[in-house]
Amino acid sequence: MDVLTIPPPGGPAVPPHTPRPYPLDVVQGDRVRALAATLASGAGPGAVEAFWVEAARRGTPLVEPDADGYVVTFLWRDPVAAAVLLHANRLTDFRDLGQSLMRRLPGTDVWHLSYRMPATWRASYRIGPLTEPLAAPGSPAIPDRAAWRALRAAARTDPLNRMPLRERTGRPPLSVVTLPGAPAQPWLARQRGVPRGTVTTHRVGGHVVRTYLPPGARGRDLPVVVLLDGEVWAADGRLPSTMDNLAHAGRIPPAVVLMVDSGDVPTRTRVLGCDPGFAAFLADDLLGWAADRWPVTADAARTVLAGQSLGGLTAAYAALCAPHRFGAVLCQSPSLWFPGGPAAEWLTGRYADAPARPLRWYLEVGTREWDLIGPVRRFRDVLNGRGYPLTYAEYDGGHDIACWRGSLANGLTALLREV
Repeated sequence: MDVLTIPPPGGPAVPPHTPRPYPLDVVQGDRVRALAATLASGAGPGAVEAFWVEAARRGTPLVEPDADGYVVTFLWRDPVAAAVLLHANRLTDFRDLGQSLMRRLPGTDVWHLSYRMPATWRASYRIGPLTEPLAAPGSPAIPDRAAWRALRAAARTDPLNRMPLRERTGRPPLSVVTLPGAPAQPWLARQRGVPRGTVTTHRVGGHVVRTYLPPGARGRDLPVVVLLDGEVWAADGRLPSTMDNLAHAGRIPPAVVLMVDSGDVPTRTRVLGCDPGFAAFLADDLLGWAADRWPVTADAARTVLAGQSLGGLTAAYAALCAPHRFGAVLCQSPSLWFPGGPAAEWLTGRYADAPARPLRWYLEVGTREWDLIGPVRRFRDVLNGRGYPLTYAEYDGGHDIACWRGSLANGLTALLREV
């Protein structure tokens, strides 16, 4: 095995959770206020029906300009729910559910919740109608983690939202809200006239691997991208169209992408928890398997290891173990709290103590990831202090595939454009 074994410390792989450090700016949207006034003046049920027709025409959430940004109004139509909970990425805090409970206009089926948000915000969300009431807004009641998982399991896709995003098979699609000043994501959608690569599915060493091959892949020493959580990226992560578009525009050279599925939650937690065996699989077995089949490079400088969340942690860990195989690391919101408890930020310490490796970096985190932005910034500072070439970015969003799938193109461009 060529990988240097760097065993992680023991301890639970449970992410920390501190309360959201700031209140949400809960307001009332103009359209909901106007409907309430219309109903108060004696209007009949036709006013409610007209409201829903307009909401369907516009798509939800409703977005209204405001002097300090935008008022974003989430809506749910339900005449029988006892409560409706908004699950918005890194806005909803299970320790403070009062600010995520939707309000019902009395005598109607209109549930609503409005936040004032800056123009740069993007997020995914689902909406959870419930048969039993929750604590009223402002109550200090806190569900335990099991209760929180049950609440999340009840959440559904917003039927009036026009940007569904299927994160994983077996779960309802996410809905996405993007405000006008959010970073553009121009490489996601398929573009007319752009040649398409192909995606095939394989099993390698017990792992499902989805392989993207660019058009005209024969006879070239192609760069390689190893991308974790492959089942997400092959679907609405839009990896194939992103690669096609970037290469066609000359932003990156054509490259092979090896998307490694992570499996169910227990399997994902195990293999993406700084596991030396999985690091060896990526560096030795997977890259060797690909080299036997396609004209891929053996140059570490042209081999990118990419991941998000626990995948980002594993990308950083495996690159530390095998810099002779991976010369570029793309980390989006890496779970640097691992493994939790007193050994938190263990991998940051390993990078601080180890000799610098020949690695180039793209590292990013969302400014709404209140538990993670501090560890990522400290990791950034360690990389800078050790002299690693680094592109660093922060975006107005959370721990969210809706953000990562757009900025993945930025990372690939930064790491592949000049190799």
